[in-house]
Amino acid sequence: MKKLKKFICSPKLNKPVIVPSRKIILDILEEIRPNVVHNVLTVEEISSGLGEFIGRKFRVDVSHAMTPEVEANDIELNGFYDSGLDEYGDVPIELYLVTNPNDQVIILDDEGFDIVMKRIADSLIHEVIHMKQSRARNFLEVDDMAYTQVDDEIEEAQLYLGAADEIDAYGFNIACELLDNNDLQTSLKKLEKPTAIKMEDSINLWAYIHTFAKDPNHPVIRRLVKRVYKNLHQIGKNNI
Repeated sequence: MKKLKKFICSPKLNKPVIVPSRKIILDILEEIRPNVVHNVLTVEEISSGLGEFIGRKFRVDVSHAMTPEVEANDIELNGFYDSGLDEYGDVPIELYLVTNPNDQVIILDDEGFDIVMKRIADSLIHEVIHMKQSRARNFLEVDDMAYTQVDDEIEEAQLYLGAADEIDAYGFNIACELLDNNDLQTSLKKLEKPTAIKMEDSINLWAYIHTFAKDPNHPVIRRLVKRVYKNLHQIGKNNI
């Protein structure tokens, strides 16, 4: 099979939205490994170099941000999908490469590179899923979170993570995370006891469990587990 050189994550409105597999994205990102791994790069060099490469290969916008919450010599990812931009034909997906403000240079070894590339892949997939959801309902806005008053951070997080669109998107991300270090059967076994999930198993499932008070019977957790279960079988079957 011919190796893909790019994948359009923001197709034109008259084109179908195809959710890429992690493998497709990682195969494309592999091209930039020699330019990054074991090279001493300034934060500006790595953020602009990665940003230009990702934007060109996947048709998304990429920006750089800084926060002390990111570990030194690391790159975290934030992603956003704007249905308004999408409806008017502009590029609607934006990724933020986030670094620690104290970093002057970043040096990634092969393991660090793999971790960052997986974060990029998962962010792209997450936002493409949101695009597919939005276009399927002709951009009708169904999330009323912005108009709902909440009393604290936990309630706000529950409102966000409990949205059907987020359950769908995170359900795919969590399945990928579980399969990072486990085979299909072990991943399914871990899913039987979601409250025992550790951060190293799946950071996103761990976050869901703790946001909803480690209650496996909470409706959000039950819906999420069903979605992850379905995606585990799909990903495992297709080896993606």
